[in-house]
Amino acid sequence: MVTTTPGRPDGSNLERARPLSLGGLVIVLASVALSAVSYGRLSDTVRIRWTIGTYYGPEHAPTLAVLVAFPVSLIGLYAGAQWLRTWLVRRGAIDEFRLVYDACVLATLSVIVACQFVLVVLNL
Repeated sequence: MVTTTPGRPDGSNLERARPLSLGGLVIVLASVALSAVSYGRLSDTVRIRWTIGTYYGPEHAPTLAVLVAFPVSLIGLYAGAQWLRTWLVRRGAIDEFRLVYDACVLATLSVIVACQFVLVVLNL
């Protein structure tokens, strides 16, 4: 049995642009831009951890690996959040909570970009 979600008044099933779609894309692009701009300004390695008196692992990592890891992680989280939202909507699980879900996903993506920014600033 096939179920369809209500479409627009003109009969098409195209949904309006959702906050998660546009906002998530902007955040991912901001991460890519931050990585691209900061790559030339940082040394070959960046400090990824600051500790005092204990040793838990490496404190430095290759700059390229760190600057690529942030956007790739965000793309994965963004794609996963889009898929999960679609899956939940099809099952009617989040009809009332769509905006809350979108806001939580956007906040999570924003925090990761903020951490990327702080890491870059601390290594300048």
